[in-house]
Amino acid sequence: MGDNNQLYYLRRHVPRARGPVLEIGSKDYGSTVDFRSVYRDQPYVGLDLADGRNVDVVHDLTQGTGPLPLDHFDLAICCSVLEHVDRPWEFARHVSRVVRPGGRLYMSVPWVWRFHAYPDDYFRFSWRGIEKLFPDFDWSERYYSTNVDDEFISIDEFRDADNRMALLHEVDGGARKHLPYLMVNMLGTRRHEAPAAG
Repeated sequence: MGDNNQLYYLRRHVPRARGPVLEIGSKDYGSTVDFRSVYRDQPYVGLDLADGRNVDVVHDLTQGTGPLPLDHFDLAICCSVLEHVDRPWEFARHVSRVVRPGGRLYMSVPWVWRFHAYPDDYFRFSWRGIEKLFPDFDWSERYYSTNVDDEFISIDEFRDADNRMALLHEVDGGARKHLPYLMVNMLGTRRHEAPAAG
């Protein structure tokens, strides 16, 4: 489950799937938007660590792929999840194994955000960090989104966009720089020639 900007991103950049869809972190907490309705015409699996509304499979992807078939999903959606994963390199390896060659991965992660433990909060990720965690994917459609509805800034066009949006606040001894809340949104396509690391 995600927020409005993540839903806008999906509708613009991945309006259709050509096969099964996996949503990682699918549990509906009552304050999130529904991605499942975008892909009604495809088989859809909602995966989460805990059972609940919109959860089809309960599994921890740091522990392996579990019941998920390998090289299967045409689209995997992972929004606001990776910062809560204590071993993101293991998680990334297993996510990569379940996306089929030519399949896509929509990743949305906080770059600048407050601490928020669900159940805990470990990391912040740059777009370069995501590329390193998922080396079997070619990445495109890189955008920052803010907490403002439908506000997206191209990372490829404005490489220092996060810094250019900073605000300065005068304090004793100088000016304190404040970066806005920013999410990194990226679309990866798994390369055909690169089998996902086992």
